[in-house]
This record gives sequence, C-alpha cells and structure tokens, in this order.
Amino acid sequence: MNHHVNHVVLIGRVLQTWTFENDRGVRLQMRRAAFLPPRSDGPSDLVNVILPEAAARGQVVKEGDELHVEGFIRNADRDVLLSSIVKDAGLPAKWQKTRVKQIVTEVVATNWQIVPNSK
Repeated sequence: MNHHVNHVVLIGRVLQTWTFENDRGVRLQMRRAAFLPPRSDGPSDLVNVILPEAAARGQVVKEGDELHVEGFIRNADRDVLLSSIVKDAGLPAKWQKTRVKQIVTEVVATNWQIVPNSK
C-alpha cells in the first residue's frame, strides 16, 4: 500500500449522497477529534468523500449509514451552475444558467466499508 503525505482515515455518518459520473459522492459527518479546538457551531466536522466507481458497480450508500474510509485528500475543479452555489431565489434569470468553476476539497477513498444503519 502507498502512504501519501495526505493519507487519511475517516469514520463518520452519511448525511447526503450523490452520483458524479461513475463515482458516488458522500457528505460525511465526523466527530471532531478531542485534541482540536471546539467548533462554535457544533461538535462535528463535515467532509466530502468520493467513492470511485461505486455508482458504476451499483454500490448503494444511504443517509444514516456509518462509513469507514481510507484515502487521500485532493482539490478538484468543478464546472457548476451559479444557481447551485448562490441558493438565492432572487438571483436574476440571466445568472441562473451561468456556469462557474468551483474548487472543492474532497477525500478520494482507496478503501471503504459501509456499516448500514440498523434503524
């Protein structure tokens, strides 16, 4: 196994999922490490995780599942609609279809395990 400088191990609860080409995207909520300063808005950190080829293989991840991930951090450029970022009903129509570059930081999983929510 290759260990990169930016190698990470995460355990968290799935808040949201989406499909991006053949990959499955997951918004993961993780309890903040005790040695880090507390957040003003709660005890959790959020991270986007990409599960490569998971959608193409039919891998299902559901909200509430626990996800164990080993992977690496990367920055990715995405071409998105301005309206998906602004989230303002008052955005002029001429700007709603405008596409912009968005840089996102995400974890690309090299190994993962899903622990289904038993509820």
